[in-house]
Amino acid sequence: MKIGMALLVMLVISGPSWAADNPEGYYLKNEQKLEQDVEGEGYVMVYQKVNTETLQLKNYMHGSGSMDSATLINSNQSSISGYVQDKYTHVYGPYTSVHAGNISFVEQNEMTYSPVAMAYGTGYYAENPIVYNSKLKEKTEGKSYQEGVSMHHQIEYASAFVKDIGVDLQCKEPWPPKGDYSPSPKKGLGLTKMKIEEEITEGSIHVGQLVTDPNPSAKHRDGEHGWKDPLIEIDENYVGSFKITKNMEVCVSKSGSKVKPDWLSCCIGGYGEMPDDDKMWGEEEIFDCTCREKAWGDSWNDTSKEQPLYK
Repeated sequence: MKIGMALLVMLVISGPSWAADNPEGYYLKNEQKLEQDVEGEGYVMVYQKVNTETLQLKNYMHGSGSMDSATLINSNQSSISGYVQDKYTHVYGPYTSVHAGNISFVEQNEMTYSPVAMAYGTGYYAENPIVYNSKLKEKTEGKSYQEGVSMHHQIEYASAFVKDIGVDLQCKEPWPPKGDYSPSPKKGLGLTKMKIEEEITEGSIHVGQLVTDPNPSAKHRDGEHGWKDPLIEIDENYVGSFKITKNMEVCVSKSGSKVKPDWLSCCIGGYGEMPDDDKMWGEEEIFDCTCREKAWGDSWNDTSKEQPLYK
């Protein structure tokens, strides 16, 4: 049985900067690269896991028979630092940082199952070879914890497969951090992407995708949401021989907050023309000294440091 299938799933979300972190990851500024080619016959078991502060990639494979594989894994973490400012007064706050992380995974793999007998050393196992008889399995999973996205692909009990897979994970926090302000905010980005092209012979295939809110707010959510209660759930299972082409992508935009324009510099040239959302005070509140009293309070009447007048 041969079935051809192509599927494209793409979701673009605009939302706040979430704070959910990878429970197995942490921030460490670094760049990592792995390049490998493997060709041969025998038994293979591969386990690869790459973490950043908010992202995770897992790849696992085992089986006996022949194998021809090429793999590229890259990851990095970096930061942007600076002083945040008060939204209205522009007073500088603490020096703080936001982080960015990326993980990319590309693999081309061709495997054919067969039992393999191997003799070891010069003792008992030299005369009694060990037989490896394991059907093929490969599993790849990408998660973005801050965006609440998980993508999963798995092959089990296969007699053979030819597979190209690519995973791209990106999490760039906006500047400044949520709750702070800057005159020059920078947008953030969350991207989770998986691309699959494969042909499986006599095996079991699973493809899944989850999108959830990693930090639900009690104001607009009834109870907690998480991986077990997703907003989007894709769960596909195939048993047999299949050709599959699939693209899955979730993109999240995140924006930093900008300080309000300096109203003092506008008093002599256009305060009245400023958008209402940018005005901390109205014209009446400025010129009847409401804003002065708010800013200075009782200290306004303190004349101890008053400059003397000279005639």
